[in-house]
Amino acid sequence: MLDLSLFPLFLAAGLALALSPGPDMAFTLATSASRGPRAGLGAVAGIITGGLIWTLAAAAGLAALIATSEHALTVVRYGGGVYLVWLAIRTLRALDAPMQAQSARDALHGFRQGLMTNLLNPKIGLFFLALLPQFTNPEIGPVWLQMLTLGLIFFAMGTIVLTIVALAAGAARDRLARSAASRRVLNGLAATAFGGLGLRLLFSGNTA
Repeated sequence: MLDLSLFPLFLAAGLALALSPGPDMAFTLATSASRGPRAGLGAVAGIITGGLIWTLAAAAGLAALIATSEHALTVVRYGGGVYLVWLAIRTLRALDAPMQAQSARDALHGFRQGLMTNLLNPKIGLFFLALLPQFTNPEIGPVWLQMLTLGLIFFAMGTIVLTIVALAAGAARDRLARSAASRRVLNGLAATAFGGLGLRLLFSGNTA
């Protein structure tokens, strides 16, 4: 059960957040542009799965526990930053790699990368811990269940938006990647995006 008086405001906020450029959209774009639409869609699935896990953690109060532990927060944050920088370096090493036929392995790799990127970003959990309770009403049912329901709705909207981004970027990549120069540009942009996201996570401290 949700508070229907707050639900329209939640939908408006959720849609605005889903459409605004952010780390998830940047990661999806970079993955699709460098490895194709299958990898991009896999990344979307991983991003959404990671976000849902953080939503569960927020609903259960685990995100709050992480937030109170400076050491745990720092370890998770640095792990995410290092992982993204590693992806950037690996992409740079493959600047001139020829375009390969896409396979289910691309989707699996994209999924793992998207999942790890979100799981190693504690700010996602803290974000939902701050956002979702604003649209709950303890008088109509358990707050954790309302938070979980709202999280599912939010990620349903996010899935639609990121899927469109992945397909569009992947289609552009398939057209452009036939030339060596275009491959270098696409992989270079992807490496820049991965590295930028990683450095942002490493040096942004514990602020949102």
